[in-house]
Amino acid sequence: MKYLLLCSALLSAPALAWGPHPDITRAALETLGPDAAIVQQLGAETNSLRNNSCMPDWRRSLHRDKQAWFYADDYLLFPVMPKHIGHMCPEVKQTYEPFFRRALQALRTENAVNASRWVGSLVHFVEDTGAPPHAAIVSGELHKLTENWANPERLHIAGYRPRSLGSSDDEALACLLRRIDGLIEFSKQRYERAKPLAVSGERAKADPILIESAEECARVVADLLLTLGERAAQTPAGQSAGLSGKVTSLAVAGLDLVPAKIVLVGTAFSTLADGEGRYAFSHLPPGAYTLGVVRAGNSTALDEVTLPAGRTVTRDLALAADPVAGNLLRNAAFNLRWLEAGRPDGWLPNKLKNGGQLWEGETLPLQTNAHYRLLVAWQDKAEGKLVLRIYGAPPATKPIAEFELKAPVAELDLAVTPEMRSAMVVLHAKDDPGKVCRHIAFVQQR
Repeated sequence: MKYLLLCSALLSAPALAWGPHPDITRAALETLGPDAAIVQQLGAETNSLRNNSCMPDWRRSLHRDKQAWFYADDYLLFPVMPKHIGHMCPEVKQTYEPFFRRALQALRTENAVNASRWVGSLVHFVEDTGAPPHAAIVSGELHKLTENWANPERLHIAGYRPRSLGSSDDEALACLLRRIDGLIEFSKQRYERAKPLAVSGERAKADPILIESAEECARVVADLLLTLGERAAQTPAGQSAGLSGKVTSLAVAGLDLVPAKIVLVGTAFSTLADGEGRYAFSHLPPGAYTLGVVRAGNSTALDEVTLPAGRTVTRDLALAADPVAGNLLRNAAFNLRWLEAGRPDGWLPNKLKNGGQLWEGETLPLQTNAHYRLLVAWQDKAEGKLVLRIYGAPPATKPIAEFELKAPVAELDLAVTPEMRSAMVVLHAKDDPGKVCRHIAFVQQR
């Protein structure tokens, strides 16, 4: 059975964020000279940190960076951190250690493009901690005002000399945690000073107080960046293996600029290939690994490789086409499970109050005036439901329309109107989604 779907747009409120993220990062970078280790490691991607420091605010989104597209969640979710964490205290405190270690891992094992994005994620959480309303745990209108009233053009920490946080990974992390505790107290005090000015609408008087918090954030980030570079230059003992190669795959219209993602199953190692499909890992522990590779339009690949100590192994991979040509969904058959055991990558679980469960897929771009088809291969006698959520222009956070497809119905058609910008496939299933359906596809009809 087929349905023709049309919908009208609903307006969504703009997202809120600690206004000067890129400028806090810029101020921190200005304190580092060209010989700083992290500048040498990232090269031209050093300046990308300004933009990448916004990464966690892009969660669940498809982001365009220069000529490449990527899913922000590929730099936010990993086995030690398989779910999104709030950016306010106290929740944000859960991010420091895993993202510190993951940023170091990226600097040691991945190329500069990938490493800059992982470092940007860590920097964001540190900066968000120092946002006055985040540190003071305040929501509502006062949160909005005290988070966005700081004038980023006035943000400078000229003369500050970054200092190393420690001579080992563990020592540096412990010092960073103490440094952040101090940042929280510092910004709590600035919030209390700025609060009466925000209540009375005196932005000009509140601005210099809020800038103090932003500048303290920049000092902490400067120390963090200096330390990351120093620590990343020291390779842990026993990590002498390398892996590189090229992924050959089909490019699907709409997601053709999103490269293949390569993971080492059972570890925290992952990376994104470049636009030509090339990928590389360095300084890996030697041993046997299972490679998992996903890219829209292609079936998931799983391959075994053994990495000897002191050698770099070349492993080229050719992905088979997805059973449904042009499928925009990655991991459409649920067989890559790197993030968590029993949970397919690319599908976020969400418990419902009635005891049910949702499995939310990734954001899928829509082309205006195009037609799309949602196709599902249900398991025999399956009881489940698919919901196709439609979203308007960014920063829309709520769907402007939803349409259902219940088993055993297997097809649904969508005619895109100008207000439709993206879609998300959501599976209602109490159990593992692979037990409900074998494969899901969302394709643009030609």
